[in-house]
Amino acid sequence: MRKMNQNFQAIVQNTRENNTSNDQTFLLGGVLIVFNVFLMLFVGLYWMNPVMHEFISGRPLL
Repeated sequence: MRKMNQNFQAIVQNTRENNTSNDQTFLLGGVLIVFNVFLMLFVGLYWMNPVMHEFISGRPLL
């Protein structure tokens, strides 16, 4: 148990020393969320909007 506690404290200390890119992490997370929402909207419109489906694929929506 003592060894596991020492390992955990070493990991925490190492994380504190390397925690310099907090803003970059939040920026990347925000970009991924925005991209995911855009992709969901695009796919939803592609499946449900006949005009957009025909414009992209060249075939009418069945």
